[in-house]
Amino acid sequence: MHRYSDDEEPNLEELAELCETAGYEVVYELSQKRHPHSQYNIGPSKVKELSEAVKRLGIEKVVFENELKPVQEYNLAKALGVEVIDRIRLILEIFTLHASSLEAKLQIKLAELRYELPRAKEKVRLAKRGEQPGFHGLGAYEADVYYEEISRRIQKLQEKLDKIKTKKAISIRRSRLDGTPSIALAGYTNSGKSTLFKRLTGYPAEISNKLFTTLSTKKRVARIMGKPVYVSDTVGFIKNVPAMLVSAFMSTLMEVVESDIVLLLVDGSLPLQEVRLRLNVALSTLRQIGVVNKPIVLVFNKADLIPPEKRVKLIGMVDGAYPAVVISAKTGENLDLLEKTIDSMLSGFVTFTARIPLMEASPQLIAWLREKGRVELLEYRDGFLEIKATTPAQLAERVRALTYNGGSFVLGET
Repeated sequence: MHRYSDDEEPNLEELAELCETAGYEVVYELSQKRHPHSQYNIGPSKVKELSEAVKRLGIEKVVFENELKPVQEYNLAKALGVEVIDRIRLILEIFTLHASSLEAKLQIKLAELRYELPRAKEKVRLAKRGEQPGFHGLGAYEADVYYEEISRRIQKLQEKLDKIKTKKAISIRRSRLDGTPSIALAGYTNSGKSTLFKRLTGYPAEISNKLFTTLSTKKRVARIMGKPVYVSDTVGFIKNVPAMLVSAFMSTLMEVVESDIVLLLVDGSLPLQEVRLRLNVALSTLRQIGVVNKPIVLVFNKADLIPPEKRVKLIGMVDGAYPAVVISAKTGENLDLLEKTIDSMLSGFVTFTARIPLMEASPQLIAWLREKGRVELLEYRDGFLEIKATTPAQLAERVRALTYNGGSFVLGET
């Protein structure tokens, strides 16, 4: 069910997809254009129409695209005789199904409690005024205790997540000490981020057509034009997500905020209007979490489903505001173009040639060169190790420090 305003369009297709992801079978859809009704959100006539459908089709649960006030949720459930939930509660159910790490589970529980807190306030108010006797089975005293308990649990969960966030921040800073750049895969949910992550890193990430299969950040090393980079796969974005949910997942989204480059994926096979909408949602979400003045590459994915004339329109949609490529993470089409685009934006790497005394050419140094950079020459000659490589600047400086005693070090191509 979706009640929408004059400046909106019904969002039943995405709502149905969310329902199916949560394991529900969609048997009936209904929408209404009107201002919100204080008692039901939708108009009384639509409540009657919905009630008849519930009885006729044996519907067990009604899902609203709109965020419902506690009283509206209560009134609807009473009028329809079945459970009523809104989009936020539905997304939380999906998150719970897909959560695997402790961090994701804590974030979801925090979001659930933040969602419930204003409802607890309403239960307290109603119970004290006696307007809704037995509202959710709570008397005035029990409602007070219920609200205070939720507040305490929110504080404890936030403290736990703050500790995880601090540890993650330290881990991110440590990983940057060697100068290896980081790339975050972001974008609308089900745009192919996990498929691209697998393609770039070789890591067997879970790939599914369902929404929100990635809730915990995965981070692995990949090679872009021979240069090592960290690549992170992050939670997908979706429209109409309240700030409460975004805030709860800030610990996970730190990987995007702290990255050097963001690859912003959108399913380019969708109708152009939907592509534009999802792109705007993703860009808006990036701004919301604090991604500003950071290099962004727009990646229109699923090229295997996009005809040539539409590819031109997709690139034209950006109008030069961002670097943009059309790829297929599934088949690998145009992945070389994507890597060249990323390579042109990577900073912190330097190319050098060097001669260092053999006594300084430790196995550890050679291993670092191969692990952290792109090595073109490693050759022993006349008591020296000759090197030509592209590495992070920090490692190049380590090599420079070993070139005393007749050695040499030259920056740039030779």
